[in-house]
Amino acid sequence: MYFARVILRLAAFLLGTLLMAVPLPAAQGKARVFTGTITDTECGPSHRRMLARGGMGTSAASCTRACIRRGATYGVLAGTPKRFYQLDDQEKPAAFAGKRVRILGRRQGDTILVETMEGIR
Repeated sequence: MYFARVILRLAAFLLGTLLMAVPLPAAQGKARVFTGTITDTECGPSHRRMLARGGMGTSAASCTRACIRRGATYGVLAGTPKRFYQLDDQEKPAAFAGKRVRILGRRQGDTILVETMEGIR
């Protein structure tokens, strides 16, 4: 079971890397603002299951950081209706785990190519 999850994550990572290497017309479009909450690829929109399991802290922020330490990557839950997007930049979101942000970037498929990111209330 664990081995299968690792293989699936690796395959998803490699596919994402390949897709990001191919220039798409959408990536050349105009940057727009995305507003949402920083989360991770393991929990996505809800940390409830992982928090109930224990060992992941007591909040969305601590759960996100714990998942990142275990190999997940940052993402953002943004838009109306809420949708999960991958983030190409994995350094900027670290300061905003579990918090609301405003991202200026371009959408390429299900990934946001981050230009700037700032915390909001």
